[in-house]
Amino acid sequence: MKKILTFLAFLAFTFRLTAQTDYLEPVRSFDTYTGELGEYYRNVFSLLHTGFQQPPYACFTVIPSFSPEYAMSLERIGGRYGLVSNTLSRTYWQADKGSVQVNKKSVFITQSLYKTLGDIFQLVTKQVLDLDGSTAGLDGVVYYFASADAKGHVMEGRKWSPEEGSLMEKLVQVCQSAYLLTQGKNISEAALTEEAATLLKALQARTKEESDVYKRPAYVGIYHVGAQMETLSGKKIDKAPRLLSGSTDEYVEQHMVYPAQLLKEGIEGYALCEFTIDKTGTVLRPHILKSTHPAFAEEALRIVKEMPRWMPATVGEDAVGTNYTIYVPFRVERYKQLKKK
Repeated sequence: MKKILTFLAFLAFTFRLTAQTDYLEPVRSFDTYTGELGEYYRNVFSLLHTGFQQPPYACFTVIPSFSPEYAMSLERIGGRYGLVSNTLSRTYWQADKGSVQVNKKSVFITQSLYKTLGDIFQLVTKQVLDLDGSTAGLDGVVYYFASADAKGHVMEGRKWSPEEGSLMEKLVQVCQSAYLLTQGKNISEAALTEEAATLLKALQARTKEESDVYKRPAYVGIYHVGAQMETLSGKKIDKAPRLLSGSTDEYVEQHMVYPAQLLKEGIEGYALCEFTIDKTGTVLRPHILKSTHPAFAEEALRIVKEMPRWMPATVGEDAVGTNYTIYVPFRVERYKQLKKK
């Protein structure tokens, strides 16, 4: 019972209300989880990857909330191409650990499907979103993706229950079908090959059109970034407030001064600052909602306090006051690159 409560408490803590992104998100090191939760992650991944190729060519790991965990790996088997899967006999969190068995299955596939799936994994694990916060929810399924680059460096990303119609949902669907193929389910390899090829083309097209989007820091969490689309008295806003000299992201990047000691030590993080823009466009009452370091909070407050007058929000033709939250990411390399320009 204690373990169940611990796990539910963790899930509740990570619950997020904002919309998801359509990229994989960073994988938090299992060493950062303490107690039973850390032990769970380390042990369950060790079991699920039993006998898998290391470093992985392409590996898909699935952690459901309340059903047995499973994983799949693309492998070269005796000169042929195959999919290998491991499925736990029981949900690892709830079971007596000694009673959990690993059920291994495999199937041979064409070289074409092997390469297409491998190319998909390479692409999505190279494009892990630079993210603060998390989209993890109270229940659902967390999907982990891993592959290795030419030097054997493992690249990882994860996704929690992706949104319907997104590229990440299509990625999960293709990988789920590949897993089911190992289980002897009624999955057509030809259809899977076609779906995988279609997904790869869509991912490649997005890469061409939005090559650096995933590198730009983003916040996904319980706080709404941007303008609150209601006035302080609760009326719906027609036009959001805006700076007269470009976007807030551009303003933040132009005016940020990275705390010197943290820059020297390579410490990264972020701050969220909320403030009011009154009907004259004046910034009032800035305060920090969240920050990962006091120096980041101090710098975010300085940026906001020194902002020029805004174009205020409007209801109809009338200017009105509303609240606004800015996200200030601190990334060492990005900061250095921007200062060189």
